[in-house]
Amino acid sequence: MIMKQYLRILAIVIAGYIVLALIWWSVLLIQKNESLYQADLRLREFYDLYPVPGSQGFPDTEQLLAKYKRQRLMIIGESLFILISISIGIWLIFRSYVQEQRVFRQQRNFLLSITHELKTPLTAMRLAFETIQKRTLTREQLERLVQSSIRESDRLSNTVNHLLLAARLEKKYMAQPQPRLLKNVITQWQQEWKNHWPDRALDLRLDANPEQEILADWPGLDIIFRNLTDNAAMYSPSDQPVVASLSTSGTWLRLEVSDTGPGIPVAERSRIFDMFYRIGNEETRASQGTGLGLYLVREIVRQNHGQIRLMENIPNGTCFHIQLPI
Repeated sequence: MIMKQYLRILAIVIAGYIVLALIWWSVLLIQKNESLYQADLRLREFYDLYPVPGSQGFPDTEQLLAKYKRQRLMIIGESLFILISISIGIWLIFRSYVQEQRVFRQQRNFLLSITHELKTPLTAMRLAFETIQKRTLTREQLERLVQSSIRESDRLSNTVNHLLLAARLEKKYMAQPQPRLLKNVITQWQQEWKNHWPDRALDLRLDANPEQEILADWPGLDIIFRNLTDNAAMYSPSDQPVVASLSTSGTWLRLEVSDTGPGIPVAERSRIFDMFYRIGNEETRASQGTGLGLYLVREIVRQNHGQIRLMENIPNGTCFHIQLPI
């Protein structure tokens, strides 16, 4: 990393030297052109005062001025072209450097987060099994440990599924249109939420006829709902419910998920859908996640020719608005 910083400083110094040298030589050429023009004018005056046979072919004052302007314009134009070319090259080099650093940080964050996401549930399940093995437990205690192990197993399974789905999306996501009753969708989502977040409240609303059967990419919507609500639960106060609503409008199926967390800084909003990207430092982060959730949401919406919008949830928090075609 230190070597890269030294190389970056060296590149800046070299680029600065090249630009200054270009400006210096351009000034010298302009001055030289000016000197030649003045010399030609004095020579023209000499020929006017002392005509010499054959002097009629020497350019007159207007021709000398036109030649001088043409050469000065050529020097300035070529200097500007070279300067712009160098500037574009420098910009491309530094843009590549910034992108390389960004990819490096994302890969490092991913390794840290995926290590945590894989190690934590495995450690929790091992402790549960060791407790069951070494201690005599009541039925209630055993049930609690089993439920905890199941939740950790689900968390581990979701992490692996996200990784596999992300790898598949790199090539092509295939939408899977299926008919479902809206009331069955709501029941399924509520049950999944209770299993995953037993101590958190979910305000799930259906703004449509519950008996309506909709043909849509429900497997994709299940993933979208799970990732958006998990994200909202992780970043909002534990005493505040996560609010979600499902509705229909013409040929569109709409899903909104909002929370009352700190929100997303404006400078970060263009990057939150990038693969493995998470806001903040992975080494000091307390929240779960691998940086894949919002990436999966965006790719599924895109492959379904849908729309996704990120809005502020007044007075605080974040709201995601999803539209998928029916």
